[in-house]
Amino acid sequence: MDKTKQEDLRVRKTKEAIRRAFEDMICEMDYEQITVKELTDRAMINRKTFYLHYETLDNLLEELQQEIVDSFTSQNISYKSMADIRRIIRYFYEYAVKMPKLHERLLCSGSYEHIGDKINERIMAYQAERYKGAFSRNIYEDNLVFAYFAPITTILYRQWVKDNKKMPLEDLIATATRLVCGGLGEYVKG
Repeated sequence: MDKTKQEDLRVRKTKEAIRRAFEDMICEMDYEQITVKELTDRAMINRKTFYLHYETLDNLLEELQQEIVDSFTSQNISYKSMADIRRIIRYFYEYAVKMPKLHERLLCSGSYEHIGDKINERIMAYQAERYKGAFSRNIYEDNLVFAYFAPITTILYRQWVKDNKKMPLEDLIATATRLVCGGLGEYVKG
């Protein structure tokens, strides 16, 4: 193996070790408790090595957030019909339950909810830009629809997790679909 390939392999393994240690720490503690020192100890590297790859822990967190955004926005999603909206809702919940513990923690844990909200905002900003005019001819009305749609699906998912996922997934999807597509009119009489 030539020297360049060896270096590339070493860099990749180092970044994987950093990433694995960081993800484990997120699952175990609040972000404010994570230190570069403990991260490098767990990754079995020195601090200088960490700083060769990342300026700060925030940069590492940013990379992680962007990967989650990219994995969701890479899907070919449309907002042209209610059937599309129903498919998006189903896709979101089915995607969410398959996520590793790390993603659930970022989306649902009290100390990380703001990060989950940022991820959601990025996804909806991307979708709003990509699907301009999907709901109306008025960009501001579209913005309101996207502002409603993203948080409500996440809030419902967070509640489901807080309830220890006692409701079957299909029931969650059905309830969320009724709420998002029909609003409270589906549940409140008169």
